[in-house]
Amino acid sequence: MQEHRIKPESPISPTGSGLWIVKPQPLSPGGNRPKLAVSTASDESRTLGPLNNYPPIPTVLPPHYPPQPRPPRRHIKNDHRSGIFEDENRPNPEELYERLEDAFPSHDLDKPVIEANSGGTSPTAAEDPMTIGRGIDGLARGKKSIRYVAEEHKRRIDRTSRADAASFNVMRKRSTKLWGSRVEEVTTDARHHLSRVHPDSPSGGPRPIFKWVRGELIGKGTYGRVYLALNVTTGDMIAVKQVEMPRSQSERNDSRQTNLVQALKMESETLKDLDHPNIVTYLGFEETPDFLSIFLEYVPGGSVGSCLREYGKFGEDVTKSFTAQILAGLEYLHSKNILHRDLKADNILVENNGTCKISDFGISKRTTELNGAAHTAMQGTVFWMAPEVISARAGLRGYNSKADIWSVGCVVYEMLTGKRPWSDYEEVAVMLRLYQQPESPPLPADFVLSDLGNDFKERCFAVDPDKRATAAELREHRYLALPEDWFFTDFCK
Repeated sequence: MQEHRIKPESPISPTGSGLWIVKPQPLSPGGNRPKLAVSTASDESRTLGPLNNYPPIPTVLPPHYPPQPRPPRRHIKNDHRSGIFEDENRPNPEELYERLEDAFPSHDLDKPVIEANSGGTSPTAAEDPMTIGRGIDGLARGKKSIRYVAEEHKRRIDRTSRADAASFNVMRKRSTKLWGSRVEEVTTDARHHLSRVHPDSPSGGPRPIFKWVRGELIGKGTYGRVYLALNVTTGDMIAVKQVEMPRSQSERNDSRQTNLVQALKMESETLKDLDHPNIVTYLGFEETPDFLSIFLEYVPGGSVGSCLREYGKFGEDVTKSFTAQILAGLEYLHSKNILHRDLKADNILVENNGTCKISDFGISKRTTELNGAAHTAMQGTVFWMAPEVISARAGLRGYNSKADIWSVGCVVYEMLTGKRPWSDYEEVAVMLRLYQQPESPPLPADFVLSDLGNDFKERCFAVDPDKRATAAELREHRYLALPEDWFFTDFCK
């Protein structure tokens, strides 16, 4: 074999060839360079949409796909800690795939960290030139980067959603269910191992592996923080709700911290088998020495509360549409003997196509006595709380699923008025009022309800829970009827 010896030239010589064996020819100013592709906002607006093509909701959306509402006012800063999620409206998944650096700023997106033949992606991935490395006697296999997995998945959902939106939604749901999987959090930080395997996750024999990376913070709640995440086994965008596990003795003695952990465990156990279009899908659960995590579907858009803060009060037809969907989700929960106990506008997510999903089940309760007065713990947020929940603390009587119906009435109040219920009162004053002289939240003096609207209100806010309507009964109320040609386009219409 001919031996090449490298003879370095002077390092300060501007014309020397340095350490090159054969110095490459310089590129000409014009040359046959690839054209620079520039993506503009208008281009993005033409390509957005695959994950918004949800099947129509009966009696709420028309059979055709509705146009998008006006886009949220999102301002981009160079702050990678908040960045793409600096306001309360979550971007569509399509935008996240285009802006991976903003969504996952702590990761080297081009570092090969995922086995090329891991599930969920193209079977030809190991032979793709973007895949790093080749197998050698079964001891080494090609690896893929986070960016490659994301782009591969985006191409696949683009093809599927164009072919059949309904099939795409089924495929998406099946691909993201994680219960029973072994969990590995992947990190590209050189200071850590390439992946952190958590054998402490619930086990039971051989299980498929679910690998994921954590992205930016997208929300904070009473019961933990919510982060964007990427399922790098399938390429799906998901969300993960986390609370820190108490490690020191002082943390273990902190009742608030232990209550947070217990609430998230209860949330996971309550919701793992639920499946309804108006309830946020819970995908999986993991417990490690550092964190307790619940994996959820990623819901773009914002909450009903954040949309009210941005756009003001909703149009009456929008309110009717959202109320019908909330009641559909609540009827399903109650059919499973589950009380939510904290329904309010901030706990109802709404996608850009007008689909509502009940979320935040941290204090939900599975019960064997749905309509009995069996519950006495005062759970929830006072301004949305039914009188019997306040009375339960005093030991007068318990409460049941009808407490959720009162809260639905409060959410309708928020959507129609743009204000929280009891907006002129402090928390303690509301508690005293509900306990001593129970009544519904007073409407603003200049607000007028139709006769049907007033009847719907009275059926939600009956002081005697036995006279309060059920979710199924309210869904049939004539007040919620929408024009046949109505579909969601904007929060104000």
